[in-house]
Amino acid sequence: MSARRYLQLDVFANRPGAGNPLAVVLDAQGLDDATMQAIARWTRLPETTFVFPATSPTASYGIRIFSPRREVPFAGHPSVGTAHAVLEAGLATPRDGLLVQEGIAGELPLRVSGVGARRTIAVRTPRARVTEIAAADDARLRDVLDGLALGALPPALMD
Repeated sequence: MSARRYLQLDVFANRPGAGNPLAVVLDAQGLDDATMQAIARWTRLPETTFVFPATSPTASYGIRIFSPRREVPFAGHPSVGTAHAVLEAGLATPRDGLLVQEGIAGELPLRVSGVGARRTIAVRTPRARVTEIAAADDARLRDVLDGLALGALPPALMD
């Protein structure tokens, strides 16, 4: 495997070790799924992102997000942290204060203001997909919670 640019970030922090850890591979073009998954396991961080050139003319760059166990369609701190890394590396420039991140969740706009340590980045999250769970799973969940209230809505999976 050839050398790749790799960063480790503390997202949502003003000092090292205080934020949400994130690994970013800035030049992931040519890496296959198995290799990206192996790198994500190797980092031992909650998420590792891989940056690609955009395939859409409206996107600033492409992103794939992996946990140590699987690829995930979207996660907040990896999206924000990767945007910061891409800007610092000079791989993208905001247009009218926006970056557009292209990934499994679609094209997501990120509002960018400021520079460097004073930069703020906000992402518009994709709409969550809600899946009702089976009655058997609902009963098991109620057993595990041992009488704790579940709220007014029935339990569901959100992705």
